[in-house]
Amino acid sequence: MYDMDEIEEAIGSVCVVQLSKANMLRWIRKFRLCTLLSDLKSKPSPFCPPKATTNVRFDSKDNRLPNALSATAFRFLLIPHAFPKPKPSQPSCPCRIRLANESDTHDIVQFVRQNVLHHEPLLRSLNVHEISAAELALLEYIRQVLRDSFTLLALGTGPMAGRIVGLAVSRRSCSWDGKRLIERADRTRCDQLRKLLYIWSIVESEPDLHQHFCTRCLFEIALLATAIESQRQGIGFHLALHSLQLARDLGFRFARMNCTCDYSSRIATKAGLKCHWTVAYHHLVDSTKQPVVHPDPPHTHIKVHAMALFVPSHPSSPTTAPLTIAGCPLNPHAGN
Repeated sequence: MYDMDEIEEAIGSVCVVQLSKANMLRWIRKFRLCTLLSDLKSKPSPFCPPKATTNVRFDSKDNRLPNALSATAFRFLLIPHAFPKPKPSQPSCPCRIRLANESDTHDIVQFVRQNVLHHEPLLRSLNVHEISAAELALLEYIRQVLRDSFTLLALGTGPMAGRIVGLAVSRRSCSWDGKRLIERADRTRCDQLRKLLYIWSIVESEPDLHQHFCTRCLFEIALLATAIESQRQGIGFHLALHSLQLARDLGFRFARMNCTCDYSSRIATKAGLKCHWTVAYHHLVDSTKQPVVHPDPPHTHIKVHAMALFVPSHPSSPTTAPLTIAGCPLNPHAGN
């Protein structure tokens, strides 16, 4: 028989053991719950965006973030082109550009006299500005071109507000223009001006762009000039871009730009026109096999640039109507 005291002591021990096990299980559940909450705080659910808070909390598991950033930086250092470079934004136009009208003719001619005849490399090499008869005849030719041209004027801002700081004289280029220049040169008495017209006739006809593009006419930027005090500001580049847009609005499909100096050639290339023909000045010789003109370096070549104004679209893609410029004398048959 068991003693009652021993039985009570054994029962008490069993109860203590059971209570200890219950407490242990309760503590384990509480520990697991705390650990789960900690994990949820350190790794928020993708379906529940984290709340914005000023107190930033980092857990031990967040050490992976700086490691990932370090790996990305290391990859960037090893592979410079791993990330695409941002494209530079197009510089803003430093002037106001508008279409010229008939009342601007006198100011345009004076601008050409001051900034083109005395400074354009080809004209300066021929000394056209030193011969009054040649200068007057050339300015009269400019007046005739202006009557049938599409001229854009760049007007200054600030202290030079309203003054012409650049111009782009554009016209319709036809396959017979070179022949007309030769006829005009034959009627010219001034030797220097005759040489200039002969050079222009070669530049107009030799590239044979009309046959190359299978078109009867092209849009030609015939004269692009910037005021001497306003150069290196991007005015010529913006005039070229506006002229090409004007050509699109007028319905022309192709454009050309005859560059007799290195300055205009660089502007044409920057504006997207490709060089289709070039000749060195020392290859232009007279009947005695002597070079006709010697412009100073870097103006050693004549380059003719051209481009297609519209990218051919897929037959199934819809066509869009050309843009228009306010005040532009649009002609639906201008590019035909």
